[in-house]
Amino acid sequence: MTSILFPVQRILVIQLKRIGDFILTVPALVALREAMPKAEIVLLVPSTVTELAQCIAEVDRVISYREGSFNLESWSSALAGEWTACLDFSGTGRSSLLTLLSQATRRIGYAKFAGNGLRKRAYTELCEASVRELHTVDFHHALLAQYTGSSPSEANLPIFKIPLPVKTCALEKFAQAGLQGRFAILHPGTAREEKFWMDERWSAVAECLHQDKKLTVALTGAGDRLEMKHLKNIKKYLSTPVIDLTGQLTLVELAILIRDCELIIGVDSMAMHLASIYKKPQIALFGPTNPFHWRPLHDRAMVLQGETNVLLQHFSPQSPGCEMKLISTDAVISAIRKIHPFP
Repeated sequence: MTSILFPVQRILVIQLKRIGDFILTVPALVALREAMPKAEIVLLVPSTVTELAQCIAEVDRVISYREGSFNLESWSSALAGEWTACLDFSGTGRSSLLTLLSQATRRIGYAKFAGNGLRKRAYTELCEASVRELHTVDFHHALLAQYTGSSPSEANLPIFKIPLPVKTCALEKFAQAGLQGRFAILHPGTAREEKFWMDERWSAVAECLHQDKKLTVALTGAGDRLEMKHLKNIKKYLSTPVIDLTGQLTLVELAILIRDCELIIGVDSMAMHLASIYKKPQIALFGPTNPFHWRPLHDRAMVLQGETNVLLQHFSPQSPGCEMKLISTDAVISAIRKIHPFP
């Protein structure tokens, strides 16, 4: 469905969780604009995603929330917004307080996170969707449908509109690092150690991409201590030359890199969610997290979990987690040859 007739709306959207959660909320923002083309949509997000959030064409204004600071703009905006609606996609204590302070006519959150105490009073209505029974993207669509009464159009997908100067600087950075021509991305890092794949196995994957598929290999990852320790160990095993961009890219630069790659391979992480936004060929490695909730939803993605070499085709909310070591090197290389059959 496309549009629903409403008077002019001022809508505050709150998503204060991690980068991956923000990226998985973007499709709901596109659907919100689709349902309410004349509304003013204001997005409140952590400072870590502000630059990328400003590239979402469907959003009119972005408010940055900085962890550990007073955030006067955030609190004052919530108090002085004269909001028609406030949609809380976070469900945290902080986001529920901001929702309450917005004094919006309609304040919508998730019943799952509201509890029965003071937090619940922040909302005028609650979405009863089950986080266990839905993919995270669909979970966010359900909260949106609580407000608009409409279902999103599958044809309208989010596209980040990155300013030309930012794009030009990013491409110059890639070129200076030696990244030119056709390339694949390896993104081994994530915020949780139990989601890391075995360090030594990435070397064979890089060799397959470089030798068999004639692709330059770019290694990406964040600069935090846990992930950098893991990436440092991976680089000890590499026998294939790679362009090492770990800890060197902003979130927007990573989005540009993913947009331009031929293939990306990584564990369940925000980078794989970004690749899903762009519908890039990708191989996603899952272990303790259930791919039912977090997997890429497009048909150019392949998912591996457990010791079977067969790509997952059927997903269930009841599927148990597995250890990452159960995914064999051969399974990943076989997936590469299926998703990218020609050099």
